[in-house]
Amino acid sequence: MQVIPAIDLRGGKCVRLHQGDYSRETVFDGDPVDIGRRWVAAGAERVHIVDLDGARDGVRANAPVVAELVKSLGVPVQVGGGIRDAHGAAEVLALGVDRVIFGTAAIEAPIEVEKTVKIHGAGRVMVGVDARDGMVATRGWKETTRVAAADLMLEMAGRGVRRFMYTDISRDGTLSHPNFEAAAVLVRKVRYSIVIAGGVATIEDLLRLAGLGAEAAVTGMAIYTGALDLGRAIKEAKAARPAADAWPL
Repeated sequence: MQVIPAIDLRGGKCVRLHQGDYSRETVFDGDPVDIGRRWVAAGAERVHIVDLDGARDGVRANAPVVAELVKSLGVPVQVGGGIRDAHGAAEVLALGVDRVIFGTAAIEAPIEVEKTVKIHGAGRVMVGVDARDGMVATRGWKETTRVAAADLMLEMAGRGVRRFMYTDISRDGTLSHPNFEAAAVLVRKVRYSIVIAGGVATIEDLLRLAGLGAEAAVTGMAIYTGALDLGRAIKEAKAARPAADAWPL
């Protein structure tokens, strides 16, 4: 299983939110590019970047920092936050980003997600499903819909999406361990690649997610606080990585 370090950007700085609350953020010292390089030096084979301002406001306010990260890290990068249509996705991919992540657009403009898959291929597109009490939240987690996470994933799968990221908002930034029950249900129902985020605190968490069939896990607070040694986590999780053809693409 792949362990993916997260870089969440707000106002050009690297931050972590507690349960998606913009008023409860922790700002980490250091240039985001230097932080990204640290994760790559520890063995990261992919980096997850979120423009939090873009996710909330629909405008990619941290685009220059994202561009510098993509140019500097030397590993595949996946980017989400503020990507609302196929044109915006194309702009991000043109920077050299490996995968774009749609969130709000999956609810509000699903045809744009489908269009992006058709133009760029399923391997370049992810849908991020952020959920509060099982219901999808949008616009930087500020609005909660009446759409269940699994239902949205299945609808997007029908539109050609083959990779998803699931975040339990109540666990995000808390080190309270992932929502294993929800992860198990989603892996069983959706039957495409699922990346889990939110609450990862230990190597045991990662191995348990691998056992459930998750393709990867995103970690943020745990590695920033030192609760989780990223290099060791990557090495131990690799042994649990499923075969490359474990999920149809």
